[in-house]
Amino acid sequence: MVGIGEVLLGGVFALVGLWALHRLSAVANAALTLRGVPTNDTTRFADGRTVAVEGPVFVDEPASIAERLFDPDGETVGAYIWHAWFPDSGRYTYDFDRGELRQGKSTFASGLESGRVGVTVDGQRLSTDFSWLKKLYDSDTLSELEVGNPASNAKLPTVVTRHLWDSLYVSLESTTGGCSMNRLTDIVDLYRDDVATDEFNVESRGIRAGQQLFICGELRATNGEYAIVGTGETPLLVSDQGREGLTHQLRWRAVKYVLALLVAIGLGALFVL
Repeated sequence: MVGIGEVLLGGVFALVGLWALHRLSAVANAALTLRGVPTNDTTRFADGRTVAVEGPVFVDEPASIAERLFDPDGETVGAYIWHAWFPDSGRYTYDFDRGELRQGKSTFASGLESGRVGVTVDGQRLSTDFSWLKKLYDSDTLSELEVGNPASNAKLPTVVTRHLWDSLYVSLESTTGGCSMNRLTDIVDLYRDDVATDEFNVESRGIRAGQQLFICGELRATNGEYAIVGTGETPLLVSDQGREGLTHQLRWRAVKYVLALLVAIGLGALFVL
């Protein structure tokens, strides 16, 4: 006879399995989108076509609050993803670049801030509309972030979170920034006046003027101007590691989710049967 504990554990593993399946489906959709589109094929530049382009970034309008998070002496940042976090004293991760264990981070909010930004390909300016990504992940807004609320700033399991910071559609590595909430007290909303802001931090990864950027999505033409967007059929993919770097990330994600699915199936069967 199966006990209540075994049933509950089976439910947990089922949840993990469903999470892995959902993520695998998203990886497959992104990979299929990339597979069928050559890079910088200007013959595809027509309204409604799926395009993949790589070129230097132009910034007509900087992203909000970028000057607080990135090097003020660097190039203008036109868009960036960010996450707000606090240290997780009970978890450590291994930093392969530094060869050391580092204290874990618990993300409680994440979003994308953008101005007017895009890339230039063969003299053609193609702006980037991030609305699909923001809607898909229910993106938080940094200027409306509440800090110090025990309910909204709680640590949640990975299988029930959906942070844009961890999006498989975005791979930004070359321009990093961040700061303690101490520097943003005039921007964020403090739950109480005595919130220890030094316990909370913001980390960011940006898109700066002049850097090379790879973008894949659906082309929209309006009054002779082009914008690359994401849709339900065509995801918006963004990478400063080029097409190859994005493909590598998708492969790694696929391996991780397959392993999670196999573990969930195996352990679920073990506890229920």
